[in-house]
Amino acid sequence: MKQTVQLRRSWLLFAISGLILVGLGLSIVGEAILLKSTQQAYFLVGTVGLVAFNAGLSIFGQAVIFRYRYLKAKGRDEAERKAGRNRHRGRGRGPKRSGSGSGSASGSGSGDGSPRRNGGFKSRFEE
Repeated sequence: MKQTVQLRRSWLLFAISGLILVGLGLSIVGEAILLKSTQQAYFLVGTVGLVAFNAGLSIFGQAVIFRYRYLKAKGRDEAERKAGRNRHRGRGRGPKRSGSGSGSASGSGSGDGSPRRNGGFKSRFEE
């Protein structure tokens, strides 16, 4: 639980910082373009703008990684909570299933209530 809080905080911090730096960098590059059009020195201003823009992209990319880790840890925490809830139930009783197994309402399922995908890739972000 503590790990998910830390990952969420890191994700938000990096995402917001990255977006602010991307906007700042684009604004500074715009100023450099205006300076160039009026025949003034623009090289240093443009370079600073590009550095800020690229730093923002890098920081935002790290935020995406933190978001992925946060959702993965959150799913683990929910699975552990669900397993803890099921631990106190009587033994030998499985989850109730509706339908006779063939032709369920959710399409071609795997039998445990979760839908089966045709492709080989399964996203970790599915709920």
